[in-house]
Amino acid sequence: MYFNIGMKTIYLEVFQQGFGFPPITTRKGKIAWYCLGPVYWILAFVVAAAVPNIGGIVSFVGALFMINFTYSFPGMLYLGHTIQKAAVLPGEGFNPYTRETIRMDQGTSRWIRGFKKSWTISLPTTIYVLAGLACCGMGIWAAIEGLISVFGPGGTVATCKLILMFSL
Repeated sequence: MYFNIGMKTIYLEVFQQGFGFPPITTRKGKIAWYCLGPVYWILAFVVAAAVPNIGGIVSFVGALFMINFTYSFPGMLYLGHTIQKAAVLPGEGFNPYTRETIRMDQGTSRWIRGFKKSWTISLPTTIYVLAGLACCGMGIWAAIEGLISVFGPGGTVATCKLILMFSL
């Protein structure tokens, strides 16, 4: 997935816009895109080999972003939508002619009412969101602990070599 997104972005923004490559939808563009695939993977391998403990850095980024974008944020959005939908009172709504939204109340009381009306869906969703946030927190903690053990006092052979190389 990362290859597909990354390579298409690089092709469209760098090669097509900057170097005048043909559009990716044409036959020549597809051939150029296929030929650039191995080059992309070679560069990715070189970068991965050059960065010491890239696994630790990837773990940190994964815990910080991937868990949240996969579990926590969609759950939060669904929870907010469900609560807001359940909190609607008779007479409330949007008038498309005046472009005015009519609400009887707002704030915490509205959220509490919506949660109580939809508790059979909202409670499990809240637990799901909290579990996603807990996984995020534990993953970040584990990744930081791993990075400290690798890059902390003494460091690794790779970091010592890099420090020596850049200090000369």
